[in-house]
Amino acid sequence: MTARPFDTLRSPGEEPRGTAVLLGGGAPDADLEHLTEHLLLSGFTVVVVPDVSADPVAARSTALRTVQDTTTERPHVLIGSGVGATLAADIAASRPVGLAAVVLANIVTGASRDVAIPAGVTLPKARDILHPVLFVHGDTDPVTDIADAANWATQLPFGAVRIVQRGGHGVLGGDSKRSVAAAIVLFLERQRAGAPVLSDGFA
Repeated sequence: MTARPFDTLRSPGEEPRGTAVLLGGGAPDADLEHLTEHLLLSGFTVVVVPDVSADPVAARSTALRTVQDTTTERPHVLIGSGVGATLAADIAASRPVGLAAVVLANIVTGASRDVAIPAGVTLPKARDILHPVLFVHGDTDPVTDIADAANWATQLPFGAVRIVQRGGHGVLGGDSKRSVAAAIVLFLERQRAGAPVLSDGFA
């Protein structure tokens, strides 16, 4: 698989154990490097789209091409941050063949502040996402209020939720990035093992 100019394709130094597509939302949550390195160390091939807003159509195409590629190692997962999380949810709701699970970090909704959902990207109804979902959100996110995020996420049929204490809008690269990355890898390992997904919930 050849990465497009705005994509980065990175492979682990061993036999891949899965393939992850990271869909970033650009500033202020552009720091996907720590999670990328963590996934690589855990044996996952990683495709990174730093800012889906730059070209949502191409970002969607990259994500779909990757998860539907039968030559790449499964499970295939989408990991989105900010607007990238909104696009990941939109893609997951279309139920593409090959997608195993989704991670949504600090999703952007129609009620979010200072960040617009780009044309061609729609936040779907949460109940339309039938894949296992790990939903991560900072409780001090200045863009998408935690109550707004929780109102959407509680409708996920197969959702596990992690609230990041004192987490802002960029939890994948914030002060709690190590804990968040560890939780994501554990979630992905559960997909490989076929173990139950639901382990966390809302307080």
